[in-house]
Amino acid sequence: MPLLHWSPRSPYVRKVMVALHEKGLASVVRTVRTHADPMIPHEGLMALNPLSKIPTLELDDGSVLFDSHVICRWADRTSASGPHLFPENPLAERDEALGTGLLDIALPWLVETRLRPEAQRS
Repeated sequence: MPLLHWSPRSPYVRKVMVALHEKGLASVVRTVRTHADPMIPHEGLMALNPLSKIPTLELDDGSVLFDSHVICRWADRTSASGPHLFPENPLAERDEALGTGLLDIALPWLVETRLRPEAQRS
């Protein structure tokens, strides 16, 4: 059974969870709460994912997928049930890239302004 490293606070994980539910895979993917702090690399997670980020998906064959887009693509290809998540439409892919890009901008800003001590901000 595939194993998803996740945290309920991660918007990237939420995106993957929506894909798993839509494709009927939520019940066949185990989840494990994995603390991934943007300030402190998680050595155990880095053994699987050199970026030390969640979501990270361990597959049954021992391979590992990371990045929400890659895992959502895997879900779309793995299950024929549910809607097709990545239609052959560049505008749909563009919209997904826009949403992810906004997260990519917002999360580092949040870490810098809210989590990092003021004396260490740049």
